[in-house]
Amino acid sequence: MKNMIIKSLVLLFVCSYTMNLYAQSFSNVGSAGATFLKIPVEPVGAALGNSNVASVEGVTGMYWNPSALAYINGTDVVASHVSWLADTRLSFVGVAQNIGYGALGISFTALTMDQMEITTETQPDGTGQYFNAGSYCAGISYGMNVIDRFSFGGTVKYIYDYIWTTNGSTWAFDLGSVYRTDFHNLRIGMRLVNFGGNITYSGDAIDQKPSVIQQSGISYPYDPRNERVSPEYTLPQLFNVGIAIDPINTKENKLTLSAAVNDPNDNNTQLLFGGDYKWNETLSLRVGYKTGFDEQGLSTGLGLQTNLYGMMSHLDFSYVAFGRLGHVITLGIRIES
Repeated sequence: MKNMIIKSLVLLFVCSYTMNLYAQSFSNVGSAGATFLKIPVEPVGAALGNSNVASVEGVTGMYWNPSALAYINGTDVVASHVSWLADTRLSFVGVAQNIGYGALGISFTALTMDQMEITTETQPDGTGQYFNAGSYCAGISYGMNVIDRFSFGGTVKYIYDYIWTTNGSTWAFDLGSVYRTDFHNLRIGMRLVNFGGNITYSGDAIDQKPSVIQQSGISYPYDPRNERVSPEYTLPQLFNVGIAIDPINTKENKLTLSAAVNDPNDNNTQLLFGGDYKWNETLSLRVGYKTGFDEQGLSTGLGLQTNLYGMMSHLDFSYVAFGRLGHVITLGIRIES
């Protein structure tokens, strides 16, 4: 009875807090920098509508919830590729190893794109010169079981962002936890993401702008070219809380339902929902839905799992609809040994 009371109080707290978050409104939409950190890096969570803070498993927890590393028994490796919007690409690799008391992992994320031609006020069709841009993040994660039912983890990461001759960098950290119950394997997950220093940009394109404007020979009473959009940006910080439950859990059939709430510092509160059906521990069918996004809503995906040479291999795919912007496809492979 005592355990049931504790569980009920925990669930009541989570439900009350999520309702409070949903009631909030924000006016700082689009105010953060290094927004590539918000792109889902692997297909399982993307297919579930980013609702898997409580259900994520293994090495992919370095992105979704670092406490998931606590349940790695050996070595866990993942690699994924995201065909993102506007012909940009995001790649993610990670490896985690059980070290006796918990697991330690490293990860690397890269957002890349093709060269773009430089344009100016006097040459709007292009100068014949090109520039590069990209964003990178390297992280070290650790997850452990504090007690049998409660796991905790964290990630420290270095973030670097550049465009042409301008760049910025900073450090940040993530924290996450999951509490498990015996009621249909109900899990309650929480994470704090991208907390740390602001990212400050510098470089010739910014620092030499006043002299370039003067040499152009074009002037205005109020010249917007002299305005730096901002010398400093906060990171896209996020508080994410959610639950997951397995109403069906047999060897032949397993159904996991998940729901979560996002409270970002640069957007409005978002509700996330997902479902993952696994047949015969081999084939997974996934679906997700989001609210609070301008163009995102429905997502789907599938996965194949098989044992090859004593290693459990996962091949996953996700499709996320982006309305007028098209769609995003993510492919990933994960190997457990």
